[in-house]
Amino acid sequence: MIVFTVICLLIYGILGAVAVTRAKRKNALFWSDIASPILVIVVWVAVTASGYGHQSLSHLVEVPIALLCALVLLYIRVFVADRYSENYRYNSYAMLGLSLLIVFLLRSFMPFLPE
Repeated sequence: MIVFTVICLLIYGILGAVAVTRAKRKNALFWSDIASPILVIVVWVAVTASGYGHQSLSHLVEVPIALLCALVLLYIRVFVADRYSENYRYNSYAMLGLSLLIVFLLRSFMPFLPE
């Protein structure tokens, strides 16, 4: 599980490098952007450990799905939302909140998806 998590985080880091450098150049990079993949995994582990949702090892696929959604939301924030709203911090927190909401939705609806 640890190796799987590290590999997922490395892939997230490689794919998210363009958005992070663009946000850094605009001085719009916040802790919530950098901590997003780690918080997504920590919240997923906490929600899973609490017993919420279907308990099965086959649902380890939720981690890459949640990270992919967080990555897409990072790109949307940097390249779309920041263009229309100058409040970069609010945009960053909103995308982090959406990422964490996606974790709960994955835990809720993943058992109903066909394997």
